[in-house]
Amino acid sequence: MQSPDIKEARIINDYNILISFENGEQKVFDLKPYLDYPVFQALKNKDQLNAFQIVDGTIEWDCGADLSPDTFYLESKPVKTNAVI
Repeated sequence: MQSPDIKEARIINDYNILISFENGEQKVFDLKPYLDYPVFQALKNKDQLNAFQIVDGTIEWDCGADLSPDTFYLESKPVKTNAVI
């Protein structure tokens, strides 16, 4: 089963990304564990972190970092329906 594509995303706090998927789900992805990998180190800079686009259903940063839609979908946590973000 293929994970749904990302429709929208925004950085919310402490390297967490609020992601809206094409299937209507909203989840929060924690990017912190990835920041030690060389390709993601530029994202420790908040300007670089916020410099991204949605391309082919996933998030791509201007520095060249990206992950598959499957990773974003499977590794993120569902947003509670009564949560205020």
